[in-house]
This record gives sequence, C-alpha cells and structure tokens, in this order.
Amino acid sequence: MKIAVTVEVIVLLSFFVTPLFSLEAIDRAEVLLEEGRNDEALELLVPLLKSENEEELARATELLYRLYYEKGEKDQAVAALEAYRKKFPDTPTGYLYLYWIAKVEEERQNFDRALALFFKLIDTYPEDPNFSDPYNLRCQAREDIAYILRYSKNDYPQAVKAYEAVLSCIEEEEKPRILMEIASCYEKMKDFARAKETYARVGKESEDEFYRRWSELRIQYLTEKPSGAQKTPQALAEKLAQAFEKRDLGALEKLAKKGDFWAGVIFSEFDIDTFAKTRTYFARYLKSSPGLRVNRTPEKKNNDLVLRLENWGDPDYNILYLVIEEGIYGWEWKGIILSSTSLESLSESSPAGEGNH
Repeated sequence: MKIAVTVEVIVLLSFFVTPLFSLEAIDRAEVLLEEGRNDEALELLVPLLKSENEEELARATELLYRLYYEKGEKDQAVAALEAYRKKFPDTPTGYLYLYWIAKVEEERQNFDRALALFFKLIDTYPEDPNFSDPYNLRCQAREDIAYILRYSKNDYPQAVKAYEAVLSCIEEEEKPRILMEIASCYEKMKDFARAKETYARVGKESEDEFYRRWSELRIQYLTEKPSGAQKTPQALAEKLAQAFEKRDLGALEKLAKKGDFWAGVIFSEFDIDTFAKTRTYFARYLKSSPGLRVNRTPEKKNNDLVLRLENWGDPDYNILYLVIEEGIYGWEWKGIILSSTSLESLSESSPAGEGNH
C-alpha cells in the first residue's frame, strides 16, 4: 500500500530522525572529549542547548556542564544547567541540575544564594511518592544546609535544627556521623551537657567502632581539662618546639590534646585515638633525630595550622607536622601528620590532597 507523504508524515518522521542525528552528535562529542579535543566538542554540543528533546538536552547539558566546570568557567557551566531547567524544571534531572547550581554557589562562597537554592529544592520537590527522587536530593540538600550553617555561617543553633532534619531522612548507619556534628555544634555553643549527652547516644546506638571510640574520646576531652592548652598559637608553638629540642617526652605528653588525638600519613586517612598510642613511636624517634629542626612559626597546610619539623628520625618519614587548633580550653596540639621529602615532591607535582581528618 502506498503511503501519501503529507506534512503530518514529514513532521512525524522528523520527530524520530532529528533526535537520532543529535544523539549521534553527542556520542561524537564524547569521543572528542576523551581525546582532549574540547573546542570541537563544544561546537557540537552548544547548538544542542536549543533542543526540545528531554533526553538529548539532558545529555548535552551534562557534558557541557562538566566541560565548562573543568575549565573553571562556572558561569557557563551554570548557564548550561539553567538552559535545561527552563524547559524541564519539574523533572528529577531538573532538580538534580538545581542542586548542582546550588553547589557551584557554595563553592563560590555565595552562601546565602546557595542556601536559598537548597531551600527552593526542598520546598518545590514534589511530595508525591510516585514522583521519583533517585538522587535523594531533598536529604542531600538538608545536609548541605546544615553544613553551611555549621562551618560557613557559624550559626550553631540553626545548624542543630538542620542536622536534626537530616536524621529523619538518612540511612541508619549514617546517623552516628550526623549526631557527631550535632554534638560538635553544642560544643561550639558551650552547651557541654548536651554535647556529652549526644556523644553518649552515639556510643550507645552506633554499631561503628570508629564512632563509638570517637564519641568516648570527646566525652573524655570535655570532662578532663588539659594542662597543655595555651592562650595563643605562638605560645603553644614555642612550648612544643622546646619540648622537641629537649627530647622531653613527658613535656610532649602534657602538651598533647586530651581525648581524641589524630595521627596519620600524608595522603592517607587519619586514625583517631589518644596520645598514649603514639608514645612508643615518639620515644623511639626522639632519640634518633640529632639534626632535628623545628619551625617555631605556625603555618597553614590545607585547612590546618601546623608546625613543621625537619630531619625527623623516622627513616620512612623525615618530616613531621604538628597540627594545632583552638579548642574550648585554648590552643591545643591535636595531632600529627607524617611526611617525607619524596612525598613533599609528589605533593608539589600533584596537589590533589593530603589526607582526610
């Protein structure tokens, strides 16, 4: 049977053919990106922001966002996300892109703008259980709000409320981490009774040994006033330098933070426990560090304030960083970072990070 080629048929055919052609363009752009031919990929992707096909536009948008973001062109990255949201705002992907825009604003330290966008996501995301939330964005946004209030705005009472909202939407195994944040906020508010109650709850409810131990050490910290806390970082730096130069292990132990004392190797996860766990290590290498040099001036390393010790006696780690911070009792020595000349060279050539703690 012969089919008459009407305008309606042409429109129908173009509906199927055009997305296929454009999706092939997207596939080609992905290949170009893998080959590092970013400008050629851009030429293919930018016109696709005009697409009315949701799948096609989503793929093009995500590629453009990542490309612009990696180039440091965050305005362009956000513009790509907004191009999608203008056409498909009330879809799971549309809300995901709203979340990404909020995260960009957070990275730019536009915290009020980021908070407004996170609240918008929570307030407008459909409550209909049939509407998918594959990325758990509402809960993610609540935690981002709490984090900004806690660490950027220093609004600890509101941060507690925000973290409590997070507790209602996260998995059970994640709750100890959030409770530790709540307890930390109470510490900042100098409500030490509630802080200890919250830490005790972690110790009672958590199945994670790390959090049980950490909560126990925080209670110890809040209960036993230390003897080594100083009024200024420089005063603490001077006492630490003198103790190391005199190889005085007893003085070091008095200066170490009571409760949780962090120790780790650069580029690695950090262990948490007491200074007593490191006592044997210090006793061994204090004696084998004849050329030890101590920098008495605190310096910034990532987000930490540290004192750098060179010619440390450990054959694997000849550089030692003493991490200091201001706590509720004053300035305290909170932990150590082990490093070496070779690792420092690696750090300079690849500044990807220096461990989590």
